[in-house]
Amino acid sequence: MGNVLFGIIFIVGGLSGNLALLGTNSGPALAAVGAGLLIWGIVQVSKSRSQQD
Repeated sequence: MGNVLFGIIFIVGGLSGNLALLGTNSGPALAAVGAGLLIWGIVQVSKSRSQQD
């Protein structure tokens, strides 16, 4: 669940220009990393819910 939260923060921060990826100083790159984290978090949540059923 933490991946989803951090993914959303990275996407919003990167696209707004308030945050940037270390080493690149690029907001869109941070948003791309955030999108990856968001997708990974959703996959983890869906897998854990399917195992509980």
